[in-house]
Amino acid sequence: MNRLNIMLKNFKFLFIILPAMLLASMLASGQDYTYSQFYANPLYLNPALAGSEYCPRISLSYRNQWPALPGSFASYGVSFDKYVDFIHGGVGVIVNYDKSGEAAINKAQINAMYAYNLIIDSKISANFALQAGYGQRSVNMSDFVFGSQIDPGTGNVITNSGPFGESSSAVYYADFAGGFLLGFDEKYFFGGAVHHLTQPNVSFFYGEEDLLNMKITVHGGANIDFDNGYRRSATPGFKISPNVLYQQQGDFKQLNVGSYFTFASFTAGLWYRYAFENTDAAIVSFGFTKDNLRAGYSFDYTVSKLTSATGGAHEISVAWIFDCEKKSRRPKTIICPTF
Repeated sequence: MNRLNIMLKNFKFLFIILPAMLLASMLASGQDYTYSQFYANPLYLNPALAGSEYCPRISLSYRNQWPALPGSFASYGVSFDKYVDFIHGGVGVIVNYDKSGEAAINKAQINAMYAYNLIIDSKISANFALQAGYGQRSVNMSDFVFGSQIDPGTGNVITNSGPFGESSSAVYYADFAGGFLLGFDEKYFFGGAVHHLTQPNVSFFYGEEDLLNMKITVHGGANIDFDNGYRRSATPGFKISPNVLYQQQGDFKQLNVGSYFTFASFTAGLWYRYAFENTDAAIVSFGFTKDNLRAGYSFDYTVSKLTSATGGAHEISVAWIFDCEKKSRRPKTIICPTF
């Protein structure tokens, strides 16, 4: 009976946990993490947003997706950017680290970018950006358990066997991206970005191909300020910022539609995210601004069939805007939301 219990336990592991591991592997290679607080992670969304704050800005982010599942998906990010007058554009650097599930599949990447600012006329300005970076994808093979490693007689795991051929525990690759951003009368904005332009091979197995799919992003929105005549103010009143975000990577497509609502120093957001294969999540966010500090929190409530199993997703963002001397001839601002 003990031997039977051991075998049943191992088979339960194989048929329940292992598929989750494999799913994590596919997500890690073919699909980037998606943040719900898009504009709190500006350099991750679009390199053309580098320098959009003019003064130096440092941003921190953390996302925990599906915390109710074993080995949830976690993502960490830190970025720095500022506008540099003598090169007429913004510069930035961003570092991201992702951990995907029980299989301990990790991805780390550092990217640097430059966004040139072009004044088209008195009401229209544009940013055009290029980004280059270096990434690492790694896995701990000892975290995997396959059927060939289980002794059918005892149910014990045989650690010195497995289905792997020649493989590596880490893959290194160069990565490139580009983006643009248009601003109209400091009220409307529209932008887009293409990440993983060269679609680097991130396979752990020699002689095999596992491409990091190109990611296409299109986003836009408006800032409707009811108290300040559509002008930016140090103490803004009530403002609504309807927004739309579309992303496609490989066969995966998603559309986010919603709005931010800002009153004085407080911001709330309500969003609906739709994956074209199925409904995905409703997103609620809250944030505040105090002097140089911005902080935000959002929760994704899963509305698909996974609702009760995943636990949704939690996301936290913090940004610090440093004081700086703003030149009288500073570039015309492209105003995007900050959460």
